[in-house]
This record gives sequence, C-alpha cells and structure tokens, in this order.
Amino acid sequence: MLANNNRKVIDRMAAGSLKHNRGRNLIIFLSIVLASFMLFSIFTVGITYFQMQKVQNIRLNGGEYDAVLYGITPEQREKCENDPDIRRAGILALSGYLESTQGDDTVEAACIWCDPVLWDEIMAPAREWVKGTYPQEEDQVMVTEEGLEKAGLAGLTVGDHFRAGYRDGDGNLMDKEFEISGIWEGYGTKSAFYVSEAFYRQSGSDISEVTCGRYHLDFDKKIMTKSEQDAFIESLDLGKQQALFFTSELGYSLPIFFGLCGLALVTCLCAYLLIYNILYLSVAGNVRYYGLLQTVGMTGLQIRRLIRRQMMILGCGGILCGLITGSLVSFLLFPSVIRALGIRAREAGEIQISLNPAVLLLTVALTGLTICLGSYKPVKLAISISPLEAAGYRPAQGKMGGRKTKKGRLLRRMAWDQIWKDKKKSLVIMTSLAAALSVFLCISTLLESQAARTIVTNHMNNDLTITNDSLRKEDPEDHRDILTASFMEDLEHLDGVSAVYPLLYGQITIPWEPDFAEQWMEEFYAKWMMIPYEEDRSEYQQYPENFGSVILGISEEEFPYLQEVVDTTLDREDFLSGKSCVLYRNGLELTMENLAGTQVTCAEYGDSGNTRTFEIAGFTDEGYYTGPMLGDPPTIIVSESVVRDFLENPWICKAGVRYTQEYDEETESKVLGLIQNSPDGNALSWESKLETLHEVERAQGNMREVGLGIALVLAFIGILNYINTVTGNIQSRQRELAILESIGMTDRQRNRLLVTEGLFYAAGSLLLTATLGLGITYLVYQSMNYMMVPFTVPLWPVVGMTLFIVLVCIAIPLAAGRYMSGKGSVMERVRFS
Repeated sequence: MLANNNRKVIDRMAAGSLKHNRGRNLIIFLSIVLASFMLFSIFTVGITYFQMQKVQNIRLNGGEYDAVLYGITPEQREKCENDPDIRRAGILALSGYLESTQGDDTVEAACIWCDPVLWDEIMAPAREWVKGTYPQEEDQVMVTEEGLEKAGLAGLTVGDHFRAGYRDGDGNLMDKEFEISGIWEGYGTKSAFYVSEAFYRQSGSDISEVTCGRYHLDFDKKIMTKSEQDAFIESLDLGKQQALFFTSELGYSLPIFFGLCGLALVTCLCAYLLIYNILYLSVAGNVRYYGLLQTVGMTGLQIRRLIRRQMMILGCGGILCGLITGSLVSFLLFPSVIRALGIRAREAGEIQISLNPAVLLLTVALTGLTICLGSYKPVKLAISISPLEAAGYRPAQGKMGGRKTKKGRLLRRMAWDQIWKDKKKSLVIMTSLAAALSVFLCISTLLESQAARTIVTNHMNNDLTITNDSLRKEDPEDHRDILTASFMEDLEHLDGVSAVYPLLYGQITIPWEPDFAEQWMEEFYAKWMMIPYEEDRSEYQQYPENFGSVILGISEEEFPYLQEVVDTTLDREDFLSGKSCVLYRNGLELTMENLAGTQVTCAEYGDSGNTRTFEIAGFTDEGYYTGPMLGDPPTIIVSESVVRDFLENPWICKAGVRYTQEYDEETESKVLGLIQNSPDGNALSWESKLETLHEVERAQGNMREVGLGIALVLAFIGILNYINTVTGNIQSRQRELAILESIGMTDRQRNRLLVTEGLFYAAGSLLLTATLGLGITYLVYQSMNYMMVPFTVPLWPVVGMTLFIVLVCIAIPLAAGRYMSGKGSVMERVRFS
C-alpha cells in the first residue's frame, strides 16, 4: 500500500476545528494563558519574596555573612583564608568603649574596628548611605546620627570634634578628643563608634580573645548540611572559650531549601490540575466527533496528530500570551515593591526586573508538560473507541454496583451517591481544592507566625524595659538611685500602664569554699579569662571582696516567667521564702545533675558579717538577669522580699513596664516623657518593643504583602479547578437531571441536591486540609522556622478561608444548574444532551 502524506490536510482540519469551535477552544486557550501567567507570576514573585527575605536577614544581621567566630587565632585565620569554600572573611575587633562624653556621662558605646573586607564588602549591603570616610587616624570615628544622639552629641556632623571618657581593653580610663570622619545610616550596630586600625592597635585588645575578636565568614556554598557545619567547626579545633555560630540563612539552608521545594511542588500540582481538568473535559466531550472521523477512514495515528496539532496551536499561543502578561505585570508592579524595601538606588542603579531565563524555561516546560499529560488520556480514548461506540458515546458517570434501599433524606442520599459514582473524579476535585487551601494555610501560617508583631519580644513580653545605666559605672561613687519609689509610683499611675515589674539589685561577695565556689570559679576562668584560675585562687580565698557579684530580687508576679527560663522545676514556696535561689549560668557548662543539694553562701558587700545561704534550685540563661554588672562569682536570683530583708537599702536596677494595650504609642509617649523629665533621665535607657517592631517592619518591607499575593494566587488556582470540574460534571449530567425533572423534581429540589453535593465537596476538601494539609504545613513551617517562633495556626485567616470555600462550593453548582435549566425545555434537554 502506498503511503499517503495527508499532514497538510490534518493541519487544515486542526485550524478549521479551532475556528468552528471558538467557544470551547477559547476556554482552553484562556486556561493555558491563565496557567502560564500564574506559573510565571508565582515563580517571579517567589524569587522576589525570598530575595526580600535575604535582604531582611542582611539587615537584621548587619551584613552579608554566614557565620561568626568569637575569637580567632592566627592558625585558624590562615586555615579559613586557605579554605576554597570560604569566599571572604572579615574581622571585627571590640577595642574598648566610651563611658562618657561632653554631653552625657552615662554613655555605654562600644568602640569597634572593622577591617576593609568587613566594612567595604560584608557590611556594605546593610548600609543605606555614607557621608565622609572610614577612620584612618587614631582619633577619628565613624558614627550614626542615632549613635550621636544616644551619646549626647546630637547635631554634630562630619569634621566636628568632641571629648569623651574612653576605657581601653585593659580597663584603663582615659580622656580623649575624637574627630568625626564619617556618618552612615542603615542596619546593624548603630550605637557603636567605629574606629581605625591604629586605634585598635594601641587599645590593648587582641582579636584572639573572645571578648574582642569577631571573625565573619561568607561561604561560597549556600546550602550547608548540619554535618558539614559540624565538620567545619571541628576542623577549626576551637578552644573552650571560642564559639562559632551560623546565621539563620545558612544554618537552616537545607531545611529551607526542602521547604521551598515542597511549596513549589504543590504550586505545580495546582497548575497541572487546572490544565488537566479543562483539557480532559474539552477533549472527552468530542469523542463522538473523532469516532465519526474514523468512519471516513482516518486512522488512530492521524486522530492523535489532529488533537496534538490543535493543542500545540492553543498551547503555543496561550503560553506566549501568559508570559507576556506575566512580564508586563512584573515590570509594572515589582519595582515599586523593591523600592519600598529601601534598596540603594544610588549604588545599585535603576531598579529593574530582569527576565530570568530559568523562570521562562520552567514555565514553558511545565505548561507544555501539563498540556501533553492532560491530552494523553482523552487522545487514547478517542483512538481506541470504535465508530459504532463513538456514535452513542456519553461521558461515564462512574461504576454503579448493587443498590439497596436506605433510610434517610432522599436528596442527601442522592448527593452522596453522586459523589461515590465516580470516586476518582470526586477525589480529584477535593484534592485540587485541598491542595490550594493547604498552600494558602501554609503561607498564611508562615506570614502570621513570622510577622514583626510575633517575632518581636521583650522580657516577659513587656512593652518597655527601663534600665539605670549609672549602676554600670565601675566607680561606685558614680552610682545613683534613679528608679526611686516616687518614680515607680508615678510610673504605675500613668494612664495606659497596667503593671510594672521592678528588679531589685544589691552588691554581694561570695566567700571561697571548697565545694561550689571552687567549682564555679574554675569553670568561669576556663571559659572567660585569659589567665589560669590558679593565679588568682589565693587572692580569692583571702580577699573575696575583690571578686564582687550581685544579687537580684524579682517580684512574686514574675516567678512564673522565671520558671519558664529555668532548666529545672522550682518549688514556689521555697523560692519565695528565701530557702532556694537561681543562678545566672553565664555560658558555663554547669548543670544541676552534679549540683543536687548544693548550697551557695553570699555576704553583703562591705559587711562580711551579714550573710545568707541558699540552696541552688536551678540555672537560667536569660540575659535579662545579668544585672548592672557581671562579676566572676555567680549572679544570685531570689525573691524581692528576700533582698529587702537581706540588704538595708537595695536599689532598682531595671523595671519592666506592661501596657493595658500592647504596642500603645500614646502610653509609650507618656512613659518616655516621664523618663525624660526625670532629673537623672539622661542616665536611664530603655528597650522598647514598639521601636523594635517598627525596625523589624522596616527590615521586612513588603514581604507580607508579596507572600499574601502568592497565597491568594494559589487559592485562586484551586478555586478555578473546582469551578471547571464541577461545571463540567454538571453539564455531563444534564440529561440525568432533565429526566429527574420530568418525573417530578422541582427547581428547588434540584438546587438543594446540587448544594448538598457542593457541601460534600467542601467538607472533603476541608477535611484533607485539616489533616494532611495541616501536617504538611507543620513540616514546611518547622523546616523554615529559623527564628524559632512557636507554630500557631492563624484563626481569622482560617475562618475566612473556610467560609469562603463553603460559599464557593454552594454558589458554583447553583449557578451551573440554573444555566443548564435555561438551555431549553425538559424534553429538549433529554433529547439533545
């Protein structure tokens, strides 16, 4: 038999079929446009979102780096510089601190030297602008306007001079004149005074000491497993005092990567189901047409070519239009989002969204694959059915087994039977909707849990913490009792203040004894001191007053919070009565396992005859309990009443303030006004949860809006899947519904039947979301939870999502049923459907 090349004929038939069936093909074309547009937009928005998250991490960390090593030896530095996996490394050296200035005698501002790599490369992305230059001379400093204001030097600018009391690395206090060589603005340690290398060299500080050196490492690899991190730490052979910490971005890079892969997989699933459902219903509805073509001699191979040619034309056109639409939206929308993040246009140039080739290729490949998969089963059905069968073909309604008469409401049983007629189709509908709902739930949970109001916390979740900075002075004569009883009373009576939690403070000594005191001091010297404990043991034994410490007293209302940050269970009565105490661990490797029943004795500083003995009930690592000074012996934490009974005149070193309404700007303004109007207000500092909230919100930029956009787009895909599938399902059942009407079913009963079916679909999808979807959400959340925020499901987004889905599942079947009933009389629908 001679081959007959009829490809041109088939191509003309494909083009003619597209023209003659404009309505059906327009739906397919629009579905492909929508799917490709959504995929392109999702990937582009996703890339932008995580770039914004990277910017947030850079801002919160004050630079672009992956790990920080505390203290760096020459050998470790050489090893890091020769490591091919480390792209760059920068040095930061704490070179003393300013203790007073001409405008404020209670300043506490660190003097920091940064090498060129750290300042010019690693920290540069976190800066918004710079005036002047980085210090080169010994008396020059680089500051921020905020740092100048906190130091009582507001109004000074580049080239101005000021005098300050400076304490070097050896603890020597000197008076020095400084010149401001530059001012910067951005993110990082903004209260510090950055100094020159010459200043660092004469300060007596050494980067090999953990109290001075910070070595910032930026790795080439952006995915580093926990085992690789542990291996790198082990290779450095760290000393007991040293520590290396990975930032959140690299420290949790692999879990975050898998979490993103999970989100991308669900996104692709939603897009696949949308295209598959539309193509399957469209092609399956024309099976009789393809069967008639076989009667005139068309082969199965030619039918396959005809359908694929149609899909190719629609697919190419739809993908192209989707990419163009997505590109236009990206170019018009995303630059404004990125500008809102504070990207430095002066250095980065005009902000532009470039067409990522990977996104284009992935969108084309994924959409093309879904078109092929979506048309595979209908094509196979069209070429396998005989012409005689095709002439009488109607879409299958699922398998029906034996029927038994059941009790219960008839319409509800009919709706349930309809769901079970075609379990596969019903499962596809529910899974499609549940997939989109799960993504919405996942992203909503991530956004709500990682929102600024969630990650911003304070001690006991207080709104403001006030600190008496004069107590940090090394000279006791400079100490002042500022948080007096009258001040605290005025604070408590301010409108909007619901509670005030004072932290009492007193100086103590802990006499040497061979058990606990000896063990503590040995651990302390090994961890924090550069000399062995043996050199100071005899002095500590004879003159314990040279090794002062502090005792802190908390209120009874604060006890539940203390229990949360202690590693053992505390006996409330023993603690409040003064029988037991808690120690601030100070980073030491001490646990209660080898200290059970151990006691610690302390004496009032300057009065060795006034002593108290407490049983050690636990340790805490809560930094709030360090007090105004951190001595070599342990800081002892007891109840407020015990301190007042032990010491004659204890002072308040800190006060936590809680507002009636959280983040109340009006109340905070009143509290700050009270502080600033105090005679010694310049010696008070505060830590505001509201100010931190604004800082984090500024760092996050529009991350929340973009993330919410992703969630809404994915939810829209799932709803379209449901609309398309349910509408097609009802259209394929129009003859069945018309027959039911012919035997007496009213419009009201038909609507109730369709609404009941919709409710079953809604219940099934919500059940899948609440079980499997919630489980996946939890796993994805934990893999991306580098800020260690507790997992909580947002209530109102979930309630709103549930109500919206129920309404959609009710409205769509009703609309499709009414549209179908308007297409003609019952007899016409029975005859022609």
